[in-house]
Amino acid sequence: MASYQVQIIFNLGEVGEYIFPLAQAIADPTAGIKSTVIEGIRGDGTIVIPGGKKSQEIIIRGVLLDNDGYVDLTALMDDMRNKITTEPAIITIRHWTGSAWQNDRVWTVRRINEIEFQEDSMRTEAIEYTARFLVISY
Repeated sequence: MASYQVQIIFNLGEVGEYIFPLAQAIADPTAGIKSTVIEGIRGDGTIVIPGGKKSQEIIIRGVLLDNDGYVDLTALMDDMRNKITTEPAIITIRHWTGSAWQNDRVWTVRRINEIEFQEDSMRTEAIEYTARFLVISY
């Protein structure tokens, strides 16, 4: 099995970029449509009213890690909260080819919820995070 270095980057243009630390999983957006289905109470038939495209979400999960303890880990959490804003930004997934970075996927997104941190962590060395984004365009 080949070994790759993969990065997920949150880029706010002139403001700068944030590389998600120790990203463990990313859920790619899935296509879908919004249709209204009306089922009759007496018959076997249904009425389907076609709708538009379904909103698509990207979910990134990972771990913040710092062996120095509570204060440094809390600072990493605050840094993530400050740099990953609700403003429109670009998320890029890229991997290292050995000589250059190769972009694999690029989405324009907007963060839609607060960044979630593991609730049962004592923040002594590691804490899991989850960030959710709404895809604006590809």
